Amino acid sequence: MATVQTAPEMSLSSPLPVQQEQSEIDLMALTMAALRFVNPWSVETKPSQWQAQIVPGAPEAKDRTITLAEVRMHDTPQDCWVVIYDRVYDITNFFDEHPGGADIMFEYAGHDASTAFRSSGHSRMALKALERFLVGELPLQERMYRRPGGIRLSDIPE
Repeated sequence: MATVQTAPEMSLSSPLPVQQEQSEIDLMALTMAALRFVNPWSVETKPSQWQAQIVPGAPEAKDRTITLAEVRMHDTPQDCWVVIYDRVYDITNFFDEHPGGADIMFEYAGHDASTAFRSSGHSRMALKALERFLVGELPLQERMYRRPGGIRLSDIPE
């Protein structure tokens, strides 16, 4: 048979002495007062740059940096981003217009589609049409084409 032990009762005969000198600050009291205003156990995340509404084709899109990790989060038919030549495009609204159909585009949702885009023989006009879907660029360390020492192609847009 198991027995349950309880903690011994403790009582303090008097409160702990507190020094009331003018020159010393009671750090414990100050900390407790601060904790009344701030809950240190709540997690507040700093809003990231992509939580703001991103409008495809906006002029500020060329200045926006979007990581591959963020691109991977946009891989559904309702929210589809792809990377082509180190630039990030929101092609969600282009599924119905694409001459090759939506299936081939959705195959690369959330991934780099540069090789597929190049191998399918898209024209310069198709490259120009991508501008209206631009939402940002990859950071320099994640780029393959637009970086020093990267893959050189003569026909990618600047």
